[in-house]
Amino acid sequence: MWQKVSIIVPVYNVERYLKRCIDSLIKQSYPNIEIILVDDGSTDNSFSFCKEYALKDSRIRVFHKENEGLGLTRNYGIERALGEYVTFVDSDDYLTLDAIESMLGKATATNADVVIATHYYKNEEQKVAVPERLYSGSEIEEALMVHMMGNKGNQLDALSYTAWGKLYKKDLFIKNNLCFPSERKLIWEDLAFSIEAYPLCKKVYVSHKPVYYYCFNEGSLTHTYKPNKLDLVMELYRYLCIKIQNLNFPIEAQYRLDTNFVGHIRTCIKLEVFYANANGFGTAIQNIRKICSRGDVQKLIRSYPKTSFSKVQYIYNFAMEHKWVYTIYFLTWLQNKKKRIE
Repeated sequence: MWQKVSIIVPVYNVERYLKRCIDSLIKQSYPNIEIILVDDGSTDNSFSFCKEYALKDSRIRVFHKENEGLGLTRNYGIERALGEYVTFVDSDDYLTLDAIESMLGKATATNADVVIATHYYKNEEQKVAVPERLYSGSEIEEALMVHMMGNKGNQLDALSYTAWGKLYKKDLFIKNNLCFPSERKLIWEDLAFSIEAYPLCKKVYVSHKPVYYYCFNEGSLTHTYKPNKLDLVMELYRYLCIKIQNLNFPIEAQYRLDTNFVGHIRTCIKLEVFYANANGFGTAIQNIRKICSRGDVQKLIRSYPKTSFSKVQYIYNFAMEHKWVYTIYFLTWLQNKKKRIE
């Protein structure tokens, strides 16, 4: 008998994207699947749309609960999953039609606890820096997890830590009581989850085949403005620093994490500039000054190797270090003109 795969889809106010997502699931080349649609208290027609699909395909199971956020909604789906394997799809994204067949084939052939695949973004295949093969034992932490902490300086060689684009043995969750934290406490719950999950794995397979379409959505949690976003970012940074120390990761892991979070600090500033029209120029300047004046931000900027920056990054971080707020605003405004907040 073919092993069942549970596809868990948290749903929240995404009626405009749901058809594309669910159609990609019901058309999978691998038939022995269940599709678990968990409506997280949507206020639009998402829940009704899910129920309509469930009437058309018996493999679809629909649940509705109060709004708790993405991480806890995934946990809700895991608790109800009947498959031997689970995978996660965000409802504004979608899968290639052979995604499950491809990942499950690698999982069963290698007995991997997790299969890490790659994805498309803006219809471009996102390359994976680490070789395609099975990783086991200390390799999981020393090779894969180090790359999950971020890029090495200007080298674009990070490994995706997202929950989506992966296939997991369900036993990994059950035997270890493993679950996702709330993104309301740890802002990128996928990263916090990954640093807990992968040390528990005996085998992880990295595939270079793209199976997932990640779609830019300005209304998603990643791209919405939060006045306290930097507080959440730095709370996660402290949490991950402690984890890296406790797990005795190579020193490169901390270096990559610092690269990652210098970028996240800059993204917080980009959001302040991007929303200056709505919040007011004075408020944006005040908030950027607060960001640059934080002790934890200054410590991270000052301790980060200057040789790791490009010329533009060097000028930007020099301005942050010296709190040249108007210069930072202008440089960020120029960058926002060239590139959307992503």
